[in-house]
Amino acid sequence: MNKKKRSTFKSAAAGLLAAAMLVTGGCGQKQTGPPGSQGGGGTIAVITKQQLSFWDDVKKGAQDACDEFGYDMVYTVADGDNDYVTQIAAINDAINKKAKAIVIAPNSEKDLNEALTKAIDSGIKVVVINSEIDASMNELLASRIGSSESDGGTVAAKNAIAAYKNKGGDLANVGKIGIIGHTAGTAENRINGFITRMTNKIAEANGIEVPEENPYAALAAAGGQGGPPAGVQGGDAAAAAQAGAQAGAQAGAQAAQAGAQAAQAGAQGAQGAQGEQAADVNEEDLTELEKAERVVAQHEAEVKAEGERKLAQIKKNFVQTDRCSRVDEAKEAAKKLLGTDGNGFSILFATNTNTTLGVCAAVEELGLSGKITIVGYNSDEEELTYIRRGVLDGVILQNPYIIGYVGVRYAKQHVQGGGTAPQLDTGVTFVNAGNMNEDYIQLLLYPDKYSEKL
Repeated sequence: MNKKKRSTFKSAAAGLLAAAMLVTGGCGQKQTGPPGSQGGGGTIAVITKQQLSFWDDVKKGAQDACDEFGYDMVYTVADGDNDYVTQIAAINDAINKKAKAIVIAPNSEKDLNEALTKAIDSGIKVVVINSEIDASMNELLASRIGSSESDGGTVAAKNAIAAYKNKGGDLANVGKIGIIGHTAGTAENRINGFITRMTNKIAEANGIEVPEENPYAALAAAGGQGGPPAGVQGGDAAAAAQAGAQAGAQAGAQAAQAGAQAAQAGAQGAQGAQGEQAADVNEEDLTELEKAERVVAQHEAEVKAEGERKLAQIKKNFVQTDRCSRVDEAKEAAKKLLGTDGNGFSILFATNTNTTLGVCAAVEELGLSGKITIVGYNSDEEELTYIRRGVLDGVILQNPYIIGYVGVRYAKQHVQGGGTAPQLDTGVTFVNAGNMNEDYIQLLLYPDKYSEKL
């Protein structure tokens, strides 16, 4: 590697790791001395979902952090994203071994609650990574780390649209959109984010006005200005979201509850109120301004109702299969959707590695490569091969190495009596044929090979 390229690679690595270190409250400098000399010592149990390259990268990040901070890592990987029995056994094993912390990607939102509560009661710090967990557990956890699922779905939709247009597609006349979701709880928010963004953009392409959402609504509800916090740039989505949640969560929740109650009351009384107004108000008693206001209000209500009707019509374009946990299941589900000639589908979205591989296998087998836009999730080497062959248009990459590394770092800080943010969004990156060979993307794809390239 030449000097310029080496410098670029180092800068990318520094930026990636510095971002993670900044949010942990540490400065990210390399620890020195033998294992345990930085106040570590003991065992950290790392428990993941299934045997996939994504979780291999999480493991590498966690192992590097354990080595750096002087902890022994006990690693357990379940047999699939529905296998919570193996995870419960691993939690109990961590309790028996008096582990200092557990870093876990739960395979169930609720079935692990009892075991995790037992671990926490025994003094073990628990950090949840890249997974959904029952809301009742949030206050007991040390922290939650992972990419935003809904943001990932939004980014997938944005890039699916771009890829579809690059193939000459007209979004205003897009065909059916298929979604092949995996069985874990993370799929739901990814799908919701995808459908929302895709629906809005199709609506815009058809001239249907869609109101913009305010990403700083929590701050606005808390009495802020509705914009990003001071010092936060518009692109710093994770920092802004975290700041907004911390600054406005309680007030925002109260405001939302009050608003919901008011909306419910208004909805219940609207019909009666309109009847009363019609009976009580004499048009001759109204000023010209009041008459105009009534006409405008009626028109706006009609336009809104028509817009909602059109959005509902657009959403009929989305077809979801049954959830799939294995590659072969996803392949068969995709083949049923597509028939022999694509069955009118323009875009397919797969929500994890196995569903992405299954969809690509089906499309290639049916001879539809390049004819249907496909966006998937994660960065298994086989997925990257499908990108190179032109079957897959791109994937959402979640920074698994950083998730594992920061998961252990957060756990270490809690073990040592420190604190961390209650939740950290590690962000997502879209990878396609156009950027996959760039240094920064290569660093994300192959973090374990970084040192070999220097």
